Amino acid sequence: MKKLVIAFVFVAACVATNAQNTEKKYRVGIFASLYLDSSFAGSTYKFTNQMPRHLLPGLDFVQGALLAVDSFSNSSKHIEVTVYDLRSAEQSISVLHAKNTFDSLDLMIGSVSGTDYRSLADLALQKNIPFVSATFPNDGGVTNNPFTVIVNSTLPVHCEAIYNFIMRNHPTANLVYVRRRGQQEDRLASYFTSFNKSASGGQLLKWKTVTLNDAFTAADLTVNLDSNKTNFIICGSLDEAFGMKLIHTASSIHKTYPVELMGMPTWDGLKDISKPEYKELPIYHSATFFNTGTVAYTNFTKKFTDLTYGRPSDVAYKAFELSWHFINLLVRYDDELMQHLNDRSYRLFTEYDFKPILNNSTGRPDYFENKRIYILKRSNGLVSRMN
Repeated sequence: MKKLVIAFVFVAACVATNAQNTEKKYRVGIFASLYLDSSFAGSTYKFTNQMPRHLLPGLDFVQGALLAVDSFSNSSKHIEVTVYDLRSAEQSISVLHAKNTFDSLDLMIGSVSGTDYRSLADLALQKNIPFVSATFPNDGGVTNNPFTVIVNSTLPVHCEAIYNFIMRNHPTANLVYVRRRGQQEDRLASYFTSFNKSASGGQLLKWKTVTLNDAFTAADLTVNLDSNKTNFIICGSLDEAFGMKLIHTASSIHKTYPVELMGMPTWDGLKDISKPEYKELPIYHSATFFNTGTVAYTNFTKKFTDLTYGRPSDVAYKAFELSWHFINLLVRYDDELMQHLNDRSYRLFTEYDFKPILNNSTGRPDYFENKRIYILKRSNGLVSRMN
């Protein structure tokens, strides 16, 4: 805990890595919600030996980014990295804008959402600063903005990857699309319906759509299954409780009905999905991050653990590799960074495939989005990559 408190104090200030003298200094802003104002009374940490849960995502993100910055000590150019706590009264986006902070930035990397995301995207366009949105899986209504990069892919991109996986690997299975009632579920269903249309307007895959309430039983599911062939069930809901109930129910019947289960990207964060009672049920879901077991992954894990006494979350890994990737691109390509988003020279753990999402009216990119989606399979206690 002492090391974590020291880390809090450390990230409250500007962090700079200066290499050999060169003509240009590159300035990078790391944006996250650290809640430092509400966590300290002067220099005294308010929570003694506790770490409130709402502090962890921002802290992990910043710590991961700063460990990447430490790796630039031998860089041939100046790099100055400043951490901004967006929950601080002195570092809100409006205050930073009034101080003309953004005029001097060459790159912004943020673990932000909602209005913070939209404000940074708008400023990126206004100031011609590349803005890397690391964790928000939404475009936030941003249009005509060729300076915004969405790393954590949006839901339609996940659905397209899931659909393509089913088309390639399970086209002849008994396909059952299970959903609940709701506007979000209607939107999900519309994505899959659009991907399933042929050029002539027909359906490429045939599946049954089953709408269940939250108290559904195994009988509600088995009436739609076939005991003589593989039943591939797609969960058409982001509701985590509904998803876990579907997992539990499918696990209870899979010995009678051969079942494989496809979940949503939200399943990547479900802790109960790893319970021993579900290990024999093949469970799939999509993700934008996967541990490839690289040396860099192992080294980062050790450094992070030594510093904080805690294991890094996915947010910390993402911050580390994105900061390493994009700061290197900035140093190498300068103002042409956006033309080299897919340079693989600085890849650490994860594959990226950034594509421009073009505006139908203007032909300009609304933003750039990561189209590389992993399909992961959980079975017998192991997680494996299927694509």
